[in-house]
Amino acid sequence: MASDDQHTDKPAAPRRFSVENAKKQAEEALHKSEFILSRAYGLFKDPKGEWAQIRDEKTTIPHILIGYVAPLAAIPPICDILGRYVFGQRVGEVMERPAFVDAITNGVVFWLVAIALVGLLGFILNAVAPHFDADQDELSAQKVAAYALTPAFLSGVFSLWPPLWWLSLFALAAMVFLMYRGLPILMKAPEDRALAYAATVTIAAMVSGIVLLSLASCVS
Repeated sequence: MASDDQHTDKPAAPRRFSVENAKKQAEEALHKSEFILSRAYGLFKDPKGEWAQIRDEKTTIPHILIGYVAPLAAIPPICDILGRYVFGQRVGEVMERPAFVDAITNGVVFWLVAIALVGLLGFILNAVAPHFDADQDELSAQKVAAYALTPAFLSGVFSLWPPLWWLSLFALAAMVFLMYRGLPILMKAPEDRALAYAATVTIAAMVSGIVLLSLASCVS
């Protein structure tokens, strides 16, 4: 005879597909993509005005990294995977397509490294600020890092057709330009030192990126 305190656990009911939830998620994704494109357009059309707006926005570092950087950082690996599967990649004299699991694994690793790199760039911006007579502000430094890298992430679309990869080099120049325009507004850097500030941090970010990608390649 079963004791009174014994009971049978009922399995949790599976979550059913909801059209309303799917519609809501689609609307949120559309809103986020519109915001990202609007921000990128604003940074190029009116850098000074857009940086001033960014300075006044109430947000947090996790929200910037998760809500803005994470979706953008997914563009290069996704486009790279699609490009290599559609056109293949040259290995010696032969065009090959990567193994699906390897491509996904490498894409996820690159995505995580890219997000980490933005966080590291914000840390470097804040750490070296006194050397360029700028104010130290962790949130402002992270804003500069995240939004200045917008063209670099968007340039990932060129990976859809591998021969156009070199166009991504222009994104590096755009990154330095946006950082140069944003540092005086968000970090209070003197105008005459902003370019050296931006160039120094960009070089440090490139070196850090190479190190992180090298470590990530050992893992993946």
